[in-house]
Amino acid sequence: MSEPRAFQYEAIGRDGQVSKGVLNGSDETAIMRKLAGDGLTVVKIAPAAAAGEDGKERALRPAERVLVLRQLALMLEAGVSLLESLETVAQGMQARKGRRQFQAATAALRRGDSLGSALETHVPDFPDYVYAMARVGEASGRIAEVLKEAAEQMAYEDRLRRDFSNAMTYPAFLLFAGVSAVGFIFTQVVPRFGEMIGEDRSNVPMMSRWVLSAGEFANANLPIVGIVIAAVFALIAVIVTNPAIRARAYTLAHGMPVIGPVIQAREIASWARLTAFALTNGVPILSATALARAAVPIGPFRQGLNILEGDLRAGLTLDASLGAHTKLEAMDLSMLRAGQKSGAIGTMFGFMADNYEGRLRDRMKRMTSLLEPLAIAFISLIVGFVALSLVLALSSVYEGVV
Repeated sequence: MSEPRAFQYEAIGRDGQVSKGVLNGSDETAIMRKLAGDGLTVVKIAPAAAAGEDGKERALRPAERVLVLRQLALMLEAGVSLLESLETVAQGMQARKGRRQFQAATAALRRGDSLGSALETHVPDFPDYVYAMARVGEASGRIAEVLKEAAEQMAYEDRLRRDFSNAMTYPAFLLFAGVSAVGFIFTQVVPRFGEMIGEDRSNVPMMSRWVLSAGEFANANLPIVGIVIAAVFALIAVIVTNPAIRARAYTLAHGMPVIGPVIQAREIASWARLTAFALTNGVPILSATALARAAVPIGPFRQGLNILEGDLRAGLTLDASLGAHTKLEAMDLSMLRAGQKSGAIGTMFGFMADNYEGRLRDRMKRMTSLLEPLAIAFISLIVGFVALSLVLALSSVYEGVV
């Protein structure tokens, strides 16, 4: 009997969606037979390269994570077991780190762990709400639908990130060009003005003396300036990678005028979407609020949600607790109140999620549209300040000569 080999396949399901992955079998005929039994029509099949030959030592990219969830959902809908689906997806991964993570999650699933716990422990690159949604799927018995919903949510947020990155490109270029121009002025232009003015600067205005001294220092100590700039970038990298500092910065950003509304809209939209999904899948309100809360980052909104479950157990209504401990608007609270009375609370949460997702898009557009003029204004102020200082310095020297 021939030893099983890995074959890479591409197939189309009954719903027309394309599925890709890797399966082990004796030959191509056995693989095609197995896929046909799962309701898949094979489009392409070929021996898979060895993991060490084409894999790369990296985690899954955002687009790959979305594809993984979609493939899992498709295979589960086709009747493939969860364990086999995870194994198949892991074998088809080009990223070695991502493959190892899913293999570890599969092993944890074999030991009896739940899907949400296995993914959260061994595949930490997914957003928090994915693990919460996996638990919702397990609680409701609809894992395939939940994974598909999670994939769509991730794809939506990935589009938002790409749109934001694209919108940030031009302001970032303006800022970089402006900072480079200011650096050139301070290191090359200002020192020449200092030589023209000379050592006697008693009649030079204070702001001009500051600019001249700064320019001469920068020109004379270029290595030190370079080290300081590198240290600033290193400090930013530490802040970005340190969870405690990042959490504090995230909390502070809530109170900022432009960024704060964007963060709040994203948090409420994700929370409301997950709560709606849990409730419409038959999860009790207490369990649904606990699962949805796990998807919200630590911050003011999360602190208000931490009190919600205790209030509900004490007999307080959903809208009363949220109104007391969060900054949800009166219209949101009235919708939830009406949903509780009519028994359509899941529908109301879904409507709230749609509303805040629309706000999130609008606020992101508003924020990115403000960045360009702000970058121009910031650079213009610095260049204008330096130019005015040099003009005042030359004018004072000219008046002294006359």
